[in-house]
Amino acid sequence: MTTTAKDFASKAFVAVVATAMVFSLVAPAAKAATAEELQAQITALMAQIAALQGGTTTTTTTTTSASAYTFTRSLTMGSTGADVTALQNYLISKGFSIPAGATGYFGGQTKAAVAAWQTANMIMPAAGYFGPVSQAKYMALMAAVVVTTPTTPTTPTTPTTPTTPTLSGEATLDDVTVEDADDTSIEEGGSDVTLGKIKMTFKDGDARVDRLDIGLNHDTGSEVNPWDAFDSISLWVDGKKIGTVDAGTRSVYLDENSSNGTLRFSGLNLVAMEDKEVEITVAGDTAKGNNGDNAWELTAESVRFFDGQNVASTEDGIGDLSGDTSTIAASGDTVAGFTIQEAGTDDIVYIKTNSDSPKAGTLQVEDNKTSDWMTVFAFDIDTDNSVNDITLNSMKVNVETSIAYNTLVSDAELIIDGKTIDSGSTDVTAGTTTVATINFDTNGDTVIKAGDRVKAELRLKFKSLLLANEGATVRGKVLTATTGNIDAEGADNLTTSDQLKGSATGEYQTLRTKGIDSTKGTTSAVLTSGVSGANDNVKFTIPVNVTAFNQDVYISKTAATSLVYSLTDNAGTVLGTTTNTAVDSFTSDADDTTAAGYFYIPEGSSKTVTLTVKWTPAAASVAKGLQLQAIKFADTATTTGMSTWSATPVNDYRTSAVSTDK
Repeated sequence: MTTTAKDFASKAFVAVVATAMVFSLVAPAAKAATAEELQAQITALMAQIAALQGGTTTTTTTTTSASAYTFTRSLTMGSTGADVTALQNYLISKGFSIPAGATGYFGGQTKAAVAAWQTANMIMPAAGYFGPVSQAKYMALMAAVVVTTPTTPTTPTTPTTPTTPTLSGEATLDDVTVEDADDTSIEEGGSDVTLGKIKMTFKDGDARVDRLDIGLNHDTGSEVNPWDAFDSISLWVDGKKIGTVDAGTRSVYLDENSSNGTLRFSGLNLVAMEDKEVEITVAGDTAKGNNGDNAWELTAESVRFFDGQNVASTEDGIGDLSGDTSTIAASGDTVAGFTIQEAGTDDIVYIKTNSDSPKAGTLQVEDNKTSDWMTVFAFDIDTDNSVNDITLNSMKVNVETSIAYNTLVSDAELIIDGKTIDSGSTDVTAGTTTVATINFDTNGDTVIKAGDRVKAELRLKFKSLLLANEGATVRGKVLTATTGNIDAEGADNLTTSDQLKGSATGEYQTLRTKGIDSTKGTTSAVLTSGVSGANDNVKFTIPVNVTAFNQDVYISKTAATSLVYSLTDNAGTVLGTTTNTAVDSFTSDADDTTAAGYFYIPEGSSKTVTLTVKWTPAAASVAKGLQLQAIKFADTATTTGMSTWSATPVNDYRTSAVSTDK
């Protein structure tokens, strides 16, 4: 027999069986079957047919909603109790808003929600009264329904592990504490800023916190109400938001006629295990435009929880619950104090020194063309503890030169955090003097993130340097940060001395087309005691590393010819005399055979020259040091027409001062 024939025979057989079963159902019986019995027989019949066909079994079941609540009384304004809570939970689940949540109190919000539900379900009049008619409609909506679902064999799945721990014990609230936030100064217009922390511990069992009431209080003389100061308040545990309320709506406050507000968070479902502290962070979105309202406080007013036996308890007098609010923002255990201040109050621009700013040295410029860009000064712009990002609109930088600015400098630019700001030729306001003020306009495109500290570099291009200007000096300086020198804004324009602070000054750079660049070595001052009644003496040593560029360098081995040095006092002031001093040695690792009487340093080479001077004091208890002021050199072995390198900064080429005993 073919497969088609087999299928036809099978279906025919099934049809015969089905017909027989149907006739058996309608055949007379000693006792009439109930509707439930008939339904059961039909279900069994359908299962047998499906089994014969090898198909899917269709199962019809009757279920009743587990969330249906049996109301035993009418509910209206002022009603309280578990039945009110059940009604509120039902309305909220169906999308009818009750901002305060399921509080168990039938107030204006609940009445409005009932009226909206009645309108949606064509119950007239929609008066917000939950009586017999409304309850009958409720039961009809929640009544049993017949659900027909196909049952298909499936692969067994692994049961889902419950996310909520099983509670045990008869828990009691052991302690509640209220603590300040890490930062007690916040701004208007802030988002999710921490107002304080509430910690609670349960003993003798586990608990599920269902409801928490908090208070927001301030000075009685304030004209700003909490619903004007806050847009929303939220609760957080371990970085997860567990509840939020619209704090900008007056009606959500339990004591809405008071300038101090109490907010209720319901349906929290927060599990607290026995003897394990739970920390709840209270955060808020502060409203803009109230210009700050100092001295607010956060209190914990009431806690409602269920223990392991599902027994509900409400506490309002343990630990810091209902803390004393007589002194707003007072220090102590019972409140978390904080202030709301005008937006932008903590925004700041702080000018600070930067360790990468070039040390004093020589810049190699050109004698026949404009130089490349050279960094002459670096400083930091610090937004410190700003709450908001800072937009820098413009800032002024001074360039101090030993001769007229326009004679030396071709162009200037400022690089802030890697972004270049061109000064523009018109920005030099004192170009013909030795102090030029350059205004760098960022056009508001430079934004420094709150709390960041970024580097700024002043770079200059130098004109071709005339021979007469060899050795000219230049340095950068940021004027004291005040309005006019810096134009910046955070939440508002920065104008006060607390918002614009600091200054920075670079070291002098010497301009040369050729000559030497020098850096100091380690200076020393060694005291040697005199013998047989002789006075003490001191030996000063100053080593200098000399680099020759764009020329060969010759330095006379006669110290009096090639060096300028002086004694200093204890404060470092140059005394302008070398009385009672004698050159002990003037040495170098440079070639001294190329030209008799000269140290020779070829172009591009670096050598160290060391001056050692002996000082014999004329009297005891006198402090002296030694200052190297200059080195003279030439490009040939001559002492005629020598060039001069000046020690800059002078402090680097000075020994410490030493006091003698006799």
